[in-house]
Amino acid sequence: MPGIHLSQLTKRYARGEAVVRGVSLTVEDGDFMCLLGPSGCGKTTILRMIAGLEQVSGGEIAIGGRYVDSAARGLFVPAEKRGLGLVFQSYALWPHMTVARNIDFGLRLAKLPTAEREARLVRVMERLRIAGLAERYPGQLSGGQQQRVALARALAVNPGVLLLDEPLSNLDATLRLQMREELSRLHREFGTTIVFVTHDQWEAMTLATRIAVMNGGEVQQVGSPDQIYGQPANRFVAGFIGSPPINMIATGTALADALAGLLGTALPRAAAIGLRPEGIMPMAEPGPGRIALDLRAVLPTGGGWIMELLHASVEGPTLLHAMTHQPPPWRAGQRLHAELRPEALHLFDATGQRIPADGQTPRADRPLAFTSLFRN
Repeated sequence: MPGIHLSQLTKRYARGEAVVRGVSLTVEDGDFMCLLGPSGCGKTTILRMIAGLEQVSGGEIAIGGRYVDSAARGLFVPAEKRGLGLVFQSYALWPHMTVARNIDFGLRLAKLPTAEREARLVRVMERLRIAGLAERYPGQLSGGQQQRVALARALAVNPGVLLLDEPLSNLDATLRLQMREELSRLHREFGTTIVFVTHDQWEAMTLATRIAVMNGGEVQQVGSPDQIYGQPANRFVAGFIGSPPINMIATGTALADALAGLLGTALPRAAAIGLRPEGIMPMAEPGPGRIALDLRAVLPTGGGWIMELLHASVEGPTLLHAMTHQPPPWRAGQRLHAELRPEALHLFDATGQRIPADGQTPRADRPLAFTSLFRN
């Protein structure tokens, strides 16, 4: 399967405003790459440029070592000649065609022999578990079934690259979970290079082999899910990834000084300390290195409990959120004493960039990993 290389990719529209700014990114052969970020960050625009639905304003795109779009070379290969599969947020199924005709539509356009076309149709429908729906029409299908048909249509033509633009956003919570499992299985079985666009961190962290976190038209960090979570490159990545969000504590406060003591480092360059909620471990009794916190509230989430904790100091109370997957035995108003996992602490300078510090980077044998918490 081919890889994708983006070099200094830029996109401007009529007013001259750049929505993608100098993005360089490599999607390796067989990767499941997720473009993750808030609305308006440029992730869908990048996907559309890879697909050939938008032309670059600057930079180049190469797929499988072949340039398909280059402003400097004056080159643009149209979408239908790039050998890609594309599934939109809206599945765009033909309502007047049966499931079978929807799926083999691209095969008919490619003028494949009837025997090969039928063999591919049967194979892809069986692998996507929709063989019994062949004679139904899209209006007779559930949302999850429509999503499988759209994927089957894209996969039937044996694309080298599969592009997915928020394909799960129209599904309810149960179907989204089922389809995440389905996409993960399809990636393992087909080995297709996948580029997946989403604003949902859960989808990115549980599906992707690598993630490119985007903001303001730029890539903030590229890495595995555990790298993105355990070693965020800056304050934006640290705050965007994680639920509940990371606690940010300004330096120059009593709490920051206490955290610095745990890190065993001074804070001459740091402007803020980030503390992951699951790195706070409240206990009833005081002890060496524990920080006194008052429990303000316990919020059940269904799969866990969020604790609102207050740290009192001369600067005023600081609110912290802790996360646990065991029922807390305490009530609001109790004084607790928390141990903190040093690998859950992250330093950031005045520009928001991560500052490596002794004891701050997660140890290889004990990383604080988002996916290790939620992949069971």
